[in-house]
Amino acid sequence: MDVQVINRPAQEIAYIRVIGPYAEVMPDGFSRLEKWAIAAGQTQGDWLALYWNCPDQTPANQLQSDVAVSIAAGVEVSGDVQKQTIPAGLYATYRCRVEHNDFATPWNALYKQWLPQSDYQPADGPCFEQYLNDGRESGVWELVLFAPLRPR
Repeated sequence: MDVQVINRPAQEIAYIRVIGPYAEVMPDGFSRLEKWAIAAGQTQGDWLALYWNCPDQTPANQLQSDVAVSIAAGVEVSGDVQKQTIPAGLYATYRCRVEHNDFATPWNALYKQWLPQSDYQPADGPCFEQYLNDGRESGVWELVLFAPLRPR
């Protein structure tokens, strides 16, 4: 498992908050965000999914996530699209490939295998994934996972 620890700069994003089981609510959230991004000319940013809860500790119908795209400074949002800034800080990064919608396996490897053996512990804030491709048709996703860290 090739995990890198980096200092990541802050990043402004436009997002839509979705609540419920990830596989059920995120596709529609991304479709709605994509429509806004096309109209706003903001499709070339980083496409991200931010996770605010641990699925092992939170009932599926209460899971909160943000579907997001990075935006240029000064971009205005509207409707159910909001803005926030992913804070700068120390992050574990893990590039991986997801097939058959099995997004849980790489996250479990990062949090349950790598993290306990590292010199770090989770920091406050969401973990998130950056999509390097659009795997909707092929079912194969290339991702980078980001987990906020602090030293032990």
